[in-house]
Amino acid sequence: MRFILPTPAPSHVDGQAQEHGTETKSDQRHSHHTDIITHSTPYFPTRTGEGFLALLRALGDGSIGDFLEQNPSAKRFVEAPKPSPVSFASQEFWGVNAFVLVDGEGNRTAVRYRIVPAGYGGVETLDEEELKGKSVTYLFDELEGRFADPNASSKVSFKLLAQIAEAGDPTDDATILWPEERQIVELGLIELDSLVEMEESAVQQKRVIFDPIPRVKGVEASDDPLLEMRAAVYLVSGRGRRAA
Repeated sequence: MRFILPTPAPSHVDGQAQEHGTETKSDQRHSHHTDIITHSTPYFPTRTGEGFLALLRALGDGSIGDFLEQNPSAKRFVEAPKPSPVSFASQEFWGVNAFVLVDGEGNRTAVRYRIVPAGYGGVETLDEEELKGKSVTYLFDELEGRFADPNASSKVSFKLLAQIAEAGDPTDDATILWPEERQIVELGLIELDSLVEMEESAVQQKRVIFDPIPRVKGVEASDDPLLEMRAAVYLVSGRGRRAA
């Protein structure tokens, strides 16, 4: 599992009003895998890759105000509360894209993944005063301290959940939440018991390419248009890192 922050500014405090995420690679043997990519906000700002590119261009040319007024889903995303977590281990993460689980008899079930704290103290956040005393890298610093602690309870664990769609729930629009009363089932437990050392991390960051498209039997991509776009972008990025 990799914890990610989207903000490149070195002076930005890790948890300060921004999106966080995880990328979990389940299997790397012979290119068979089903990577799970999640966000700390339960929906995406745009339905398509083209829409997201337009958002980035608006940020770059200063027209973001007009863009948000013309795109309510993006405005909702920007204005959504983004509380600062005490730890990555106390953060809830949502898979905004839908996938289809297929059983041995061919029955198909659309789901969205969630990753929620299984240990620690559940979901815990900091208020503005508490955040003021934190270093700009406090979330990663906290992880290092946690794994240096010999106490087994200090490690990180999450429940992997799936929210099950019902008839009429859109699988092709990551800007729309499914109703909260939809059934949620527990798929398993993700337990982290060590950190990759910095030298090995640098090697892995150049080698590993996360892929939003499932490549295993029984898990399929939905009709969400973001999936192919994200897979293509991740591949370009990964190849660039490998070539660097």
